Amino acid sequence: MTVLGQRLALPVLLAPTSPQRLLHEGAEIATARAAEAAGTVSIVSTDSHYAFSDVTGAIGSDSWFQLYAYRSRDDVDATIALAEDAGATALVVTVDASYAARRIGTRRAGFRTPGHVDFGNLRALGVLTGDIPDGARIERLPLTWDDLEWIRSRTRLPIVIKGVLRAEDAEHCVALGADGVIVSNHGGRQLDGAVPSLVALEQVAAAVAGRALVLMDGGIRSGVHVVKALAYGADAVCVGRPYLWGLGLAGQQGVEAVLDLLRSEIEDTLLQLGADSVADIGPDFAVSAHRATHLGAS
Repeated sequence: MTVLGQRLALPVLLAPTSPQRLLHEGAEIATARAAEAAGTVSIVSTDSHYAFSDVTGAIGSDSWFQLYAYRSRDDVDATIALAEDAGATALVVTVDASYAARRIGTRRAGFRTPGHVDFGNLRALGVLTGDIPDGARIERLPLTWDDLEWIRSRTRLPIVIKGVLRAEDAEHCVALGADGVIVSNHGGRQLDGAVPSLVALEQVAAAVAGRALVLMDGGIRSGVHVVKALAYGADAVCVGRPYLWGLGLAGQQGVEAVLDLLRSEIEDTLLQLGADSVADIGPDFAVSAHRATHLGAS
């Protein structure tokens, strides 16, 4: 399959997560190498432990850069330049995490950023100087539609907007020139009770109507989940927690093992459905909300 002009061996991209050094010393470099070995894409966070140039320098394939908007437009402009200079092939702009969330579980656990964790991009940009905040959190610039339009004007890279849960927002993103959207509630970590990504996916995909890429993340734990997302309108999915579990267990090899498992589960699911490839998966393989209501009534 092809995503933003890049050929992928499976419909699974690695979502931006940070800081991966919490789990393994290889961090984003190990993850990017595993993605390359599997024939897919790693999306590297602005908040990565290793600077993006270190990550792209360690692999021979494409990587996408996930953009958090820090402090001012000048800083955002510098971040875009950092991504472009390091060879990013797409820019993923996250719009649903401008404010620090009340993550009660994290607070109760007494989380503090360990001393061996750093933020290479933020150091390079001068956004972070001195010690790392205990909660590994630096306040971000709340993004507006005007900001997104301005970001679109500042780069020729494809832009994907991450954090879209409403059909009208997806339409607005496309109208602003976005090349894709990621249907995401930030892994359910920002707002308790937020709409699940899979619930929002069908309406967002219908609104985009093939005019732009539609990805989904959140809750993907198996190949069956991947195929289900494709049936509800996603072109591909992003995974986060599963590959982090692999990274924590065995570094690059652990991430590769997770992707291999997802690949085999996708293949098995296609066989059980009688489909030759993921290109065959469409709405006929899913029960829409409307059809589910009708079936329940009958």
